[in-house]
Amino acid sequence: MKASAILTADIELRAYAPLCRTDDHWKTQERKIKWLRELQEKHDMIPILDAGDLFDKKYKVNPSHELLGWAIENLPRPFYTVPGNHDLPGKSIENYQNSAMAVLEKAGILTYVNKEFVDIKMVENRYGQYEIIGFPWGKEIIQPSGILSSIALIHTMVYKDSPPFPGCEGYSAKELMNLLPDFDLIVSGHNHQTFTHKIGNRILVNPGSLMRNDADQIDHKPSVFLWYAETNEIEQVFVPIRKGVISREHIEEANARETRLDAFVEKLGDTVEHGIDFLKNLETATDNKEIPQPVKDKVWGYVEQK
Repeated sequence: MKASAILTADIELRAYAPLCRTDDHWKTQERKIKWLRELQEKHDMIPILDAGDLFDKKYKVNPSHELLGWAIENLPRPFYTVPGNHDLPGKSIENYQNSAMAVLEKAGILTYVNKEFVDIKMVENRYGQYEIIGFPWGKEIIQPSGILSSIALIHTMVYKDSPPFPGCEGYSAKELMNLLPDFDLIVSGHNHQTFTHKIGNRILVNPGSLMRNDADQIDHKPSVFLWYAETNEIEQVFVPIRKGVISREHIEEANARETRLDAFVEKLGDTVEHGIDFLKNLETATDNKEIPQPVKDKVWGYVEQK
C-alpha cells in the first residue's frame, strides 16, 4: 500500500535566526526542506497537505525578498495549504493578497485550498480523488453541507485534551472532530505540539512545528505524517535533527536581570519608612527619561505596596 499524502504544519520559514539557535539556522532550514522534498520524491510525488504558518513573521513585517525567492525555488510541490496567522499581514485574512503566500500562489508554487467554501479543490493523484476544504486563520469553523469523505486543513488552536495555558481559546481534538463530523481526516496547525486523535475510523493530526524556533522546544522531535487514503491510516516520520543546537542562555540572562531588578526594588522599598524625603528623591530619580517605563512601574508598584 502506497502513501497518498504528506501531512505537515507550522513550517515557519524565516530569514533570520531565532534567539535560541546556536547553529546556522538558514542551512538547517534548507536541510529540512530538502529532506521534505526528498521524502515526497521517494513516495512518487504525492501532495503535501500543510495546515498553515508556512512563513514566520513574528518579528518582521513580511518575509524578505531573499526568503521568498528561496521558497519559490525550493518549496516541494504539489503543495496545498491554508494561511496561518503568521502568513497574514496584521493576522487578518482580509490582507491575504498582500502576503508572501499569495505571491507563491500566483507563481503556481502552492495552492491555497478553498478560500470561501466554494469551488472545492480536487486533488488528483494516481490513487484517485478526494475533496479538501480549507479553514484559514480567523475563519469560522463550521460543517459544510453536501460533502462526503473529505479532508480539512485548519489553522486554529487545537489541543489534545486540556488547554495548554490559562485563558487559551481553541478546541480540544474531540470538540473539533465533533464540530466537523463529515471529515475523515483533519489536519490542524498553530499548536506546535505533536499529537493525533481518533474517533472511530476518523482521525485528526496536529503535526506540530517542523522547525525548532523557540527555546522551550529543546526536547521537541519534529515530524511529518504519511497518510494512506485507502485505509485512512497515518505513519509518523521523524525529521533528522542535530542535538545541542538550542540554547536557553538568553532566557536565563533575562531571568537574572529580572532577579537583580527585583532585589533592587525590594531594597528601595525597605527604605520607605525613612520618611518623605526618600519619596521626593525617588520621584526625581525616576523622572529620568532614560529609565524604561517598565522599570519605573515596577519601582513604584513595590513602593506603593509598602
